[in-house]
Amino acid sequence: MHGTTRGLRTDSGHRLADLERQRPEWRGWLRLLVEIRRALDEGGREIPVAEIEPGGAGALPDGAPLLHGRTLAVDAARVQRLVRRLASLAADGHLEGAASLGGYRPSRTEAVELLQAAIRQDGAGLAALASSAGVDAGALASVGHFAALPPLHSCGRLLGERVPRHWPRGYCPVCAGGPLLVEERGLDRTRWARCGRCGGEWQAQWLRCIHCGEGEHERLGSLVPEAGGEVLKVEACASCRGYLKSVATLLPIPPLDLLLRDLETVELDLVALDRGYRRPREPGFPLEVRVVARAG
Repeated sequence: MHGTTRGLRTDSGHRLADLERQRPEWRGWLRLLVEIRRALDEGGREIPVAEIEPGGAGALPDGAPLLHGRTLAVDAARVQRLVRRLASLAADGHLEGAASLGGYRPSRTEAVELLQAAIRQDGAGLAALASSAGVDAGALASVGHFAALPPLHSCGRLLGERVPRHWPRGYCPVCAGGPLLVEERGLDRTRWARCGRCGGEWQAQWLRCIHCGEGEHERLGSLVPEAGGEVLKVEACASCRGYLKSVATLLPIPPLDLLLRDLETVELDLVALDRGYRRPREPGFPLEVRVVARAG
């Protein structure tokens, strides 16, 4: 296993620098993460979300995450600056398909539309926006998903306390994102699934596939690296061929650090993929969210 799976540092800035030295081929992607870290630090943690307004009256549909039916009012100018900066960094970083973003200069309205499609995980909407702008669809989707991280982190903090105590589903109870990894947290090793979009968390059952609900222990297994012991492993399901990385930790991993931990343990992904397992790609719930420019 690569050295990044041991001795993980706690400072995100140093860890990003470490990853860039160890994985120079990731430099373009890591610089997008650096920009997101800067966006989170500048001007307060709740920016660019100004408010989260409830949607229509009545209870949420069964299985709907807390963001479903809500309206996010954002600082459109700040969103525009972030999207333009991310697009420029992606083009300069020679990421796949990103050369087309070199001249991408969305208006405030277009930037907000991109943000809305990314938060919804609306693949068709993202493709339509790319076609309209004449840019690569995959590259624009990546920029949109990065730009969505600051508002989604805000939503995770604002709505996290309202997460139902019992959430037996394989997607985030806040934003419908899939689980990035599962923490075996504290001395009692309580299992917490963590969302890589908003940083949300929900308790995950032992001996049950989080993706398909398989509970037969003969169909469930784990892949354990030689150097990882029980600190790092892959939980795999023979029924749906899905997998999930498991990390032992004393305290919850901060939201942005979840993405770093995912990168630092990429060898686990390679082992799982080599054995025919995969991460589900389709959204777990058709999230309906409106993103609008804040008045004034």
